[in-house]
Amino acid sequence: MFAAYTELRNAQAVKEYLVKKQLVHPDFLPVKEMGMIYFPIIQKAVVPRAKVVQTKISFSAREKPQTIDELLKGILNPQEMELLPRSQEIVGRILILEIPDELSAKEKSIAEAYLKVHRAIDTVVRKERAHGGEFRTRTVRILAGKKSKETVHKENGIELKLHLEKTYFSARSAHERLRLARMIKPGEEVLVMFSGAAPYPLVLAKNSDARQIYGIELNPLAHAYAHENIHTNRLEHKITLHYGNVLEVLPKLKRTFDRIAMPLPKTGEEFLPLALSRIRSNGMIHLYAFLEEKDIPAYAQRIKEIARNARHSLRIVRKVKCGQFSPGTFRMCFDLKVEK
Repeated sequence: MFAAYTELRNAQAVKEYLVKKQLVHPDFLPVKEMGMIYFPIIQKAVVPRAKVVQTKISFSAREKPQTIDELLKGILNPQEMELLPRSQEIVGRILILEIPDELSAKEKSIAEAYLKVHRAIDTVVRKERAHGGEFRTRTVRILAGKKSKETVHKENGIELKLHLEKTYFSARSAHERLRLARMIKPGEEVLVMFSGAAPYPLVLAKNSDARQIYGIELNPLAHAYAHENIHTNRLEHKITLHYGNVLEVLPKLKRTFDRIAMPLPKTGEEFLPLALSRIRSNGMIHLYAFLEEKDIPAYAQRIKEIARNARHSLRIVRKVKCGQFSPGTFRMCFDLKVEK
């Protein structure tokens, strides 16, 4: 077997070079011997700061992580294996499973297997009830790991502390939050309706040159998490939060905005007239909805009708699919340019 060997002081530089050139042998671990380190490599090559030799050193085998199928072999039969949930949502160090009823009797074995596969996960929960109710919260049940439904989620340069059952949050919207942040122009003042534990305000503030981000949230527990998260991320100077019903709070603010995000995927259009009354000329509104593909054109017409009734002129700049709620149903964002 070929190996690249060097003094320990050069180990990191040599390792980085080997990784970059894809020369590292995937099956074996490096060996340290008499002040030198030997990296097993897949072929002979010239490696800066190292010598490449053919060696008879006995390299230890690299431990290969087991797959979920390997761990559950013998526990699930072939028919049950077909029902195994392959797509999961990970929030912080918690993995959320949607386990079909046919696998309920073996849910704990399934959860323990996923816990072994995902080394960065502390807890596995089963989704008991989808998002619903006044605050769009969900119910989960712990199946394996630590007995906690609170976690710290990291995305787009921010840390977000939250409780799975006390505030609405979708990890799958991370890319969408960053998309909005990249659209913000320097100096903009931005409003986030339904700001929750502050995922949108934090990502927008961290990843843009906005002058100020404002958030309004009705859920008191989510609002409390939001204040803690803003302090943790040291963004108090850039984010202002308001607690209460957006229909009551926003009229009292007596200010307008360059951009308004409305991340409430159900019934969001009911708040569109209020948003239109607070958007500046040539401002942008980002309206969300869960829609089947066939219903997207009709919903776009509905948006235009709401704007006409509110005596505002708007243009739908783009329709963005930013997640799939269920087969055939998408989380859509309508980017609206408002011309007063």
